[in-house]
Amino acid sequence: MTPARLAVELKERGRAEGFDRVRVAAARELERDRATLDRWLGAGHHAGMSWIERTADRRADPRRVLPGCRSVVSLAWNHGPGRAGPADGRAPVARYARGRDYHRVLGTRLGRLAAWVAATSGQPARAFVDSGPVLERAWAEASGLGWIGKNACVITRDLGSWILLGEILSVAEIEPDLGPHPDLCGTCTACLDACPTGAILEAGVVDSNRCISYWTIEHRGAVPAERRSGNADWIFGCDVCQEVCPWNRRFAREPERTPDPAPDLDGLDPIDILGMDERTFRGRYSGTALLRARWDGMRRNACIVLGNRGDRAALAALAVAREDEDPVVRSHAAWAIERIERIEPRAGKG
Repeated sequence: MTPARLAVELKERGRAEGFDRVRVAAARELERDRATLDRWLGAGHHAGMSWIERTADRRADPRRVLPGCRSVVSLAWNHGPGRAGPADGRAPVARYARGRDYHRVLGTRLGRLAAWVAATSGQPARAFVDSGPVLERAWAEASGLGWIGKNACVITRDLGSWILLGEILSVAEIEPDLGPHPDLCGTCTACLDACPTGAILEAGVVDSNRCISYWTIEHRGAVPAERRSGNADWIFGCDVCQEVCPWNRRFAREPERTPDPAPDLDGLDPIDILGMDERTFRGRYSGTALLRARWDGMRRNACIVLGNRGDRAALAALAVAREDEDPVVRSHAAWAIERIERIEPRAGKG
């Protein structure tokens, strides 16, 4: 099969699998993006995510991940503009996580596509969904799928940034698309201005040490006291920099495309989370992205949310958590109690 025909059929199959965009770039070393990554790592902006540093050499060149790689396929899955924020005292969850774990949902589909590429071309292929040493945003930009915005998310003209990315590396030659995509952020600074913790230091540069998503998902153990108030009401992730983006405000597509959306994940009751035992937590949220933060991390996050709210109705639950066997939960519950007792409750609370 010719490279051009292979590209056409791959895109048709990708759309049949539910992907909204399929674009191809010729494999090479991304020297500019490797330099950007090195500066980011050198500044310590990866915080505790040491695995990024360990795989930096491989990330910039897909031929180090798949020997002989000739083509990088970038695929985007739109998960929609999202539903309205949670009500009734529930703490918000990042929109991408309001359903089954996308790594599983998209991974299965990408695996089928990679297997088809390998069988059709007779050449090896590998698929990744945010799970391998691949500069996925850089390759999406290189393929013409979208551009890396000032909030460091990939933005597309018609889907905004409410997308999930996956990649297929192939030794086969697949006709590439025109790229890279031009940067269309212009002079807009909405995301930089709106970030509640000042994590976006400059266009495209996010300091994980300040990022709510890092502290609520990736970080293990205690959250430094000086970082807790910045988490505000977020119990898992943060969408602020995307919610204010004009490219997302103009986009209103239904139905929501979160993989297997689950209404009860629009928001979580922090008191309910705090009181769960591990078996209940895993039983209820198995197969969702919440397991990334783990049971102990979600209970820690719940304490922070309750402390930030200043809700005296949470004091009883926090008093129980202050005696928990987990020292991190104990310390965060004690912090929340102290904070509630010395700040004015928010309107409508307490």
